[in-house]
Amino acid sequence: MNEIVTIDQAKTIAQEMETTLAGFVPPDQVASIDQNPTGALMSCSTEGDYLWSGQTKVMLEPGAAYDGAAVTSEIAATYDDSESYRTETDTTRDGQPRAHVIGENGEGYLVALSVDKAFVQILSFSPCFVLPDGVSPSKPY
Repeated sequence: MNEIVTIDQAKTIAQEMETTLAGFVPPDQVASIDQNPTGALMSCSTEGDYLWSGQTKVMLEPGAAYDGAAVTSEIAATYDDSESYRTETDTTRDGQPRAHVIGENGEGYLVALSVDKAFVQILSFSPCFVLPDGVSPSKPY
């Protein structure tokens, strides 16, 4: 089912999912959750559609025993049972578990531990939308 969304709705969908995914990190390991207030617009079709791309960092407490495999497995178990999402898991180039949550409307979310192991990075890619007149795709939104 492909819904037509506006740029504001697309951004809201992506940021809400970033926040939801941040909630999978055990609270006692979280120093802060830092969500970027703006993101970049990226082309997602040859017809001129765009998506909003954002990021949230879940800063870990120093010395936290973060278990990326457990978090990735929990995300996969949650979203593989969902009607609206599916999950693919793999590892990053440095061997850390990574979850890729893919929505039925084309949105996607990547969750993995940073290379320096200081934070869990959540990258979001919203559903596609038609860019409104007068909005430049080259400016942060």
